[in-house]
Amino acid sequence: MSENEHDRREIADLKQEVAVLEHEVEVLDEIIDLEERAKAGKDPKKAKKYRLRIDKEKKVVEVHEMNGTQILALVDKTPDKYLLSMKVQGAGFQPVAPTQIVVFHRDRVERFQTLALDPSEG
Repeated sequence: MSENEHDRREIADLKQEVAVLEHEVEVLDEIIDLEERAKAGKDPKKAKKYRLRIDKEKKVVEVHEMNGTQILALVDKTPDKYLLSMKVQGAGFQPVAPTQIVVFHRDRVERFQTLALDPSEG
């Protein structure tokens, strides 16, 4: 094989790789409101930002996943004083452990709620 043929084959291979990569690149929405998306019956998907509802507060995060402790911290609460649960689209409320990872684009989360461990809190 001549050097010229080798170069042409290498360029063709690179073009094919680029085409595959372009196909795989996801175009992410700027922000997704998890509650609105779930109520509309749409499946979760990746986004640059997610709007979460925790009790009555809405918070915007720029990560795809958080653990229970991090979610509670968004509303200035801690797992030693509050239980966290998430409403899952079509499945009701499920507890979220402090170290449990919630993946926003996979776990079909609609919203979160907290419950004080001590009834006199909150």
